[in-house]
Amino acid sequence: MLIVKTEPAGAAIRVNDVYMGLSGTRIFVPKGTHTITAVMPGFESQSAVHRIPSRVFGSNFFPIVYRTEFSLKTADPAATFALYAADFAAWTFAGEPTGSWQIPLNLSEGAYRVGPYAGEAMEELQEILKAATRFTTTQASFRDLIRAKILLDNNGYAPNPTSLLGSISDILAFLSENPGSAQWLFDLLPNETAGIIGASSWYKNMPAQDITITSGSDARQLTIAGLNFISFSQNNFFISENPVPRSLFLTFLDENPEWKEHYTDYVPEEIAVNRMTTHRGDVISGITWYAAEAFCKWLTGQLPQALTGMEVRLPSENEWRIASESISNMLNPGWEWCADPYTPLSFITASNQAINAIGSPERSLRGRPFTASTETRASLPPDLSSPFVTFRLVLE
Repeated sequence: MLIVKTEPAGAAIRVNDVYMGLSGTRIFVPKGTHTITAVMPGFESQSAVHRIPSRVFGSNFFPIVYRTEFSLKTADPAATFALYAADFAAWTFAGEPTGSWQIPLNLSEGAYRVGPYAGEAMEELQEILKAATRFTTTQASFRDLIRAKILLDNNGYAPNPTSLLGSISDILAFLSENPGSAQWLFDLLPNETAGIIGASSWYKNMPAQDITITSGSDARQLTIAGLNFISFSQNNFFISENPVPRSLFLTFLDENPEWKEHYTDYVPEEIAVNRMTTHRGDVISGITWYAAEAFCKWLTGQLPQALTGMEVRLPSENEWRIASESISNMLNPGWEWCADPYTPLSFITASNQAINAIGSPERSLRGRPFTASTETRASLPPDLSSPFVTFRLVLE
């Protein structure tokens, strides 16, 4: 019987490259020479060779026990923690767990594992934690977030009163820096706790989330491949008035047939696929985010020589919003792909480096608001398509 312990705990144990369980479990191995390997994401694997002899009298009832210990190390704590934060972000799209299924504590497990190796990377680890907060939309993920914060502040170990007070102080400062936090916690926490927040002056006096649109009156226009692009001088980008027409996208597919599997012709030609009067033949839909990205790169290569140095790409959420509120005749037949990885709580601030390190399993969708007081945001995995999703272009 082989017992392998690792620090941090929870490493996968392989015997002769075959997975046998996690560290701490009992593993029975036959006689012979075996290579025991401990593996953990983001950590350097370690191995040892054991020669297991033949059975001796009574070993059926009292197995010979061999113990091995490994101390795993990570050369890049921030990159390792980002792996766990990315898993945390992906699980938030599964919704709130129930009594029949639970989600793993990815974020706090990562904080426990990388904490002892934080060193000079602690500031970067804290930024990754802030970026992970942008995906905290369930009570289970909120518990995982708080646990991760406390563990990270104590270098992966159990907290003491001093470090716990420091964590609470940091959390209060973080909530103060993000004005939407009161509404976020009110919507997230159980009713009794949410009621306490709702009755507080913090919640009642929270500032309105006004969005300032910066645009100039000196609009400029370009026409490329039949698409009319409009630019406002203070925004420094051109955006197409209309989504990409179906005929132009089919030209791209003719020249790049490998992308046909990313296009699904969901509905007949004459059936409308949106809430407006536009029909299936006018606007491309049923394409994945990856196909939209590939189309942008293709069209960049088709630009005339006068536009050398310009790039065609998908709009960011912010660019899409600026255009939708600035261009009165901007056609919006439904949902549209944006370039951004989707973050449920986009109002929470974090460094771009930390945000990019985590990424997101889904991409943003934007649609024109139904009323002046509403904002339409949604998301889909980038390898899925929908008859209600199209895209427009930015030229920069």
